[in-house]
Amino acid sequence: MLIAREKRKTNIVEYLLYMFHIEDIIRANHDNMEELEKNVITNFNLPDNQMEELRAWYKSLVDRMEKEDLTQTGHLSSLKELIFQLNDLHLQLLNSLQEERYIELYHWAADYIKELKEKMKSPELTEIEVCLNGLYGYMILKMKSVTISEETLQAMSVFSQMLRYLSQKYNEQLTH
Repeated sequence: MLIAREKRKTNIVEYLLYMFHIEDIIRANHDNMEELEKNVITNFNLPDNQMEELRAWYKSLVDRMEKEDLTQTGHLSSLKELIFQLNDLHLQLLNSLQEERYIELYHWAADYIKELKEKMKSPELTEIEVCLNGLYGYMILKMKSVTISEETLQAMSVFSQMLRYLSQKYNEQLTH
């Protein structure tokens, strides 16, 4: 909750990836607060008031995921809205003559995006969703200590650079 709050303020892409992970943690604990308490919440060493806030945060996420029928897969509507906003900004930057750097980053990423989208067999996904899903999958593979190909490492590096720039532009929009 504290991490999520900070990431939301400083880097929207890191926030989204973090929240994807939290959704999966909730699913791994069967959307059950008792399991979350035992396996997750008790691992935090926080003052009592922050522990209660953490419990309430997890409970609200569990409730929202159940209400939105996300117990197996998918993302919270609030996260989908942020992804939509990022994709909208992505399209704006691609159409801006002042955004040569972003256009360059996108051109480096475009073939990787297309290739990953084809592998995912999800034509409805936006390019930003493909990049986010790719980075999240990469994170999971790293946590599992799976060997990752050079091509995948290169793709994730390019996705990361493009999304870092996009995140900076997103934050600039919020402060202006």
